[in-house]
Amino acid sequence: MASALSDEEVATRIVEIYFKEIARLGFKRALTLDEVINAYYYALSKLKGKEAAIKAAMEKVIKEEKELKRETKSQLIPPPSKVSG
Repeated sequence: MASALSDEEVATRIVEIYFKEIARLGFKRALTLDEVINAYYYALSKLKGKEAAIKAAMEKVIKEEKELKRETKSQLIPPPSKVSG
């Protein structure tokens, strides 16, 4: 059974991979503590932002589903109009 990681753990792993790739490609030889901290908080804020967006979308879907349940069949599917001719 897989356990879910906290946002902090995910952010840490993202930053670790990011800086390993930078070092591997030789873009930067030394990192400052500020750069590492900024990268961590940037990744964490992105993760938290996605969480909030998902929660807002879920709430919107639930609200719309409740509204649809109150509509009658004729409101959802209007009867076909008579063709004049």
